[in-house]
Amino acid sequence: MKKTLAFCMAAVMAGTLPLSMTALADGDAKDTMVVIDSEWYGTDMFQQDGWASAQSLIADSLFTEDPKTGDLLDGICTDWKLSDDGLTATFNVPEGKYYATGEQVEPEDVVASLEYGKEVSPYADGYSNIESMDVDGRQVTLHLSSFRSDMLYNLAACFIGVIDKDQLDSMDQDELMWGAVPYGQYSVESYEPGTEVVLVPNEGYSTDNPLVENKGVGKMSSIKVKFSKEEFTELEELKSGDADITFSLSMDGKAELEGADGITIQDATYPNIEYFELNTTSGIFSDIEVRKAVAYAIDRDALCDLTDGAAVPAYSMIYDSVTNFSQDAKDDFMNNYCNDQEKAKQILADAGYEDSDGDGILEKDGTPLEFTFYTRSSGTSIIMAQGLQEQMAEIGIQMDIESIDWNYIYESISDDDYDAGIEVLEWAEPMLVLNCCYYDKDAPGNNDDYSASVEDAATTIDSTERTQKIGEIQSKMFENLDIIPFYSDVSYFAYRSELQGVNVLENGTVFFNDFTF
Repeated sequence: MKKTLAFCMAAVMAGTLPLSMTALADGDAKDTMVVIDSEWYGTDMFQQDGWASAQSLIADSLFTEDPKTGDLLDGICTDWKLSDDGLTATFNVPEGKYYATGEQVEPEDVVASLEYGKEVSPYADGYSNIESMDVDGRQVTLHLSSFRSDMLYNLAACFIGVIDKDQLDSMDQDELMWGAVPYGQYSVESYEPGTEVVLVPNEGYSTDNPLVENKGVGKMSSIKVKFSKEEFTELEELKSGDADITFSLSMDGKAELEGADGITIQDATYPNIEYFELNTTSGIFSDIEVRKAVAYAIDRDALCDLTDGAAVPAYSMIYDSVTNFSQDAKDDFMNNYCNDQEKAKQILADAGYEDSDGDGILEKDGTPLEFTFYTRSSGTSIIMAQGLQEQMAEIGIQMDIESIDWNYIYESISDDDYDAGIEVLEWAEPMLVLNCCYYDKDAPGNNDDYSASVEDAATTIDSTERTQKIGEIQSKMFENLDIIPFYSDVSYFAYRSELQGVNVLENGTVFFNDFTF
């Protein structure tokens, strides 16, 4: 999900460069890897709003995030230290790390890259609290307007790497998009727009990442990254050995590969939360008792069973694998807002809803309990919606499903033109989830108190205290039941079993440093 590049790419902008992959003689060890991945849109990570899995081959992040604690471990930079007041941070940029151009990574490159990111990155808000930076020898000092926990996440994310200051000073944004040469284990030798990139090792590479064994030059002599097109063909290439790894694996593709000789399927789920908002200003969900009934009636385990392993239940907005996950918040939701269909029926009966005409749909004052659920037309969301429709019918609520493009769902919710709509956030940092989860501007939980509590948690230096606050925020959110956590998608990739050194962390992060045959 997050990283950059490191080889001379001045000629890439002119078009496709010649491919220099040498055929192996019989008996030679295989050292060329073919990867199927989502399309790449540049090598300048700061300008990107999306980053394909294999792009981490060409770019390291400044630091490495500890997947369990969220602490910053060494990466390109080392020795992260934060002052007690959270307003000053220092780290080192060790000697001996070279771009594929042959230039050494300097502290001034790091400063210039962060300044550049603050100007152009769509994620610049995540480190906008960096007011100024100083360099003393190999040490960089960050002066912060305030501590923010999401800044730590961003410093270890794929959208913040290092590009040579000379490039940043001499090239415009258009030139940098594909001409930037960030620091990474591999670099781009050729690029064919819409089709593939070919990578070669950066001979000047080293890393201080403690989570990988190979801290030096990549072990593959070349890597071809083919952009995903048609899954049937890709799966056949993987089964035949013409491809070594695919990150573009659907659940149907996973089912086809299960049991195939020489194929390993790997869970690489990045933290995500699928949830839905309810319109509290009009329609049936203006009655909180109806919202309560919906929440209680959902049997997530039964719904996830319908997806054949593509989804798992979620009982909190900050999912279990996210930094600062709160077990207290999850327990609160599980104990008080779900998995009790009989209670859901009783809530509606006590609120005066009844089936007066015997059609199976409850009504009150002549108004039936009916709503439209906006869902995406692909993936697990439609399966989950269909299952939810049956569960709603069991408590006397008619749920109509409308499958539309995801951006129209968000737009409709933002315009208050909806009854209920599914949404998804994929972040391992809780503040990004809490800052982005409300699209309904009129939701009772989306108010100044909520914003203040999220800001307070984000600026809390102590991680244990921050976790407690994040749990309290969610518990307060649950009281309104204008947002209901639903499930989490599970994602997989597949690779040839002779490929060794596959390293996947608990949060789904993939490191390629140890890949070899």
